[in-house]
Amino acid sequence: MPEQIFDVIVVGTGTGGSSLGALSARAGLKTLILEKNPRVGGACSYYEKDGFHVDFGTHLCTRGGEGSVGEVLKRVGALSRVEFVKPRQLMRVLGLGLDVPFYTSIRTVFKTIYNFQHQVGITWREYPSMFRLNRDFFLMDEDKIAEWDNKTVEELVSKHSLNPSLHAFINAMMALYFVYPYWKTSAGEAIWCTKRMMESKAFSYPKGGTVMVPRVMLDAAQERGATLLTQARVRKIQVENGVARGVELEDGRKFRGRAVVSTSSLKDTVFNLVGAGHFPEDFRERVQRLQESHNAIQIKLALDRKIIQDGCLVVMGSPRGNFTPRTATLPRVRQVYEDLLSGRMPELVPLYLVAPTNFDPELAPPGKQFITLCTGVSLTTTKLQDPPEVWEEAMMKILREAIPGIEGHILWKEVVGPKAIESWIGKPGGPAISTAQVPGQVGQERPSNRGPLPGLYFAGDQAGGRGVGTELAALSALECAEILDSDFRSGQISKNNEK
Repeated sequence: MPEQIFDVIVVGTGTGGSSLGALSARAGLKTLILEKNPRVGGACSYYEKDGFHVDFGTHLCTRGGEGSVGEVLKRVGALSRVEFVKPRQLMRVLGLGLDVPFYTSIRTVFKTIYNFQHQVGITWREYPSMFRLNRDFFLMDEDKIAEWDNKTVEELVSKHSLNPSLHAFINAMMALYFVYPYWKTSAGEAIWCTKRMMESKAFSYPKGGTVMVPRVMLDAAQERGATLLTQARVRKIQVENGVARGVELEDGRKFRGRAVVSTSSLKDTVFNLVGAGHFPEDFRERVQRLQESHNAIQIKLALDRKIIQDGCLVVMGSPRGNFTPRTATLPRVRQVYEDLLSGRMPELVPLYLVAPTNFDPELAPPGKQFITLCTGVSLTTTKLQDPPEVWEEAMMKILREAIPGIEGHILWKEVVGPKAIESWIGKPGGPAISTAQVPGQVGQERPSNRGPLPGLYFAGDQAGGRGVGTELAALSALECAEILDSDFRSGQISKNNEK
């Protein structure tokens, strides 16, 4: 490529990077989008095997075309290109004696919660407290949500109930939302996400696989003149005279840019891609202290026929059979995630299972079914005290107990471990959310999309935004795009990034 200066260079094509690239190109900015892998999409990418389309991650869209993902698609004129398929019901919770379907309307949610309370042994005396807890999660006024940003979900639940079974269930749900334990997760963030998911009634899966969202955004970007390069791993973000001025790839190619947007983790961006010496000490220290979410272990299963009827399952199980909802205690609930953080197999393991072919049968050969199940594990920087094969065996044991007979219908099985996830997404440690949604890291206290180094910006799950997974990344991109637009209009970028 001949020497040229781009207005914006975007590093990464996950939901955050593809969103930002599309919005940047739409704004008339000369945009270069770089992807280190051979396929675009980041954690939303895929591979193919024996006629099955295999999502690399384990995703559903909590707000479909109604949330921030839909807003990006709408702004770049591409919302009609993605078909979001809604499930018959939100999800089903199985295992440990539970079998509870969850629906999207407020009326049926309260009915479902009543059934759940009955199954785990919550007494009628606790019902008023349960009502108040449900009201907080689903109906809290907007001006009150911020008051809970710096308090944990555990504090919110404990305000209403100390029932260990309820705490265990909500702990599992927070692991599903944020890949982090409820005693560390921000209650304000949990309420914000839950309330909007229920209001939008758009919980869904994109037809064609999760890659369709970033792929359509990238198509829209290229239609407006953006350049997309795959297998283009960034070795360094170049800094000249205290200004970010471009990138150098591992193959030696260099590209100059007036603004560089990283969608990796803040720690990776600051300490690896740029270099700590280019940032003020207080900023470096804050980035170093940032909490990151867990990594994951995934098991991909191809089945010879449709075994699972639901689009999404949360399966709770006890690998050693020593944990039940009725014998749970609050210390044991907390110990589950203490064990997980240290790499030990906990006595309660929540599995998250998605069946993409229940939304789009064309993702598998005719009559076949594909599912992915996963559970959170510690980052690769913490050595697993129980090796991956122990986790795999426990996950399959829990699945067999929840869905008897599934073993005889497995055509093939593949395990995607923490190191494989780290390698593909490119973030050291492999966090699912690189800036975890915990007190001090959400709302007004979340890191800004604009860093202290002129010309450098952050998007994706590391800075700005609110939401679950892809929604968080898309909202971050929307916020980052607005900041870029303001900086270009004011002349701040062009002034600091002259050739």
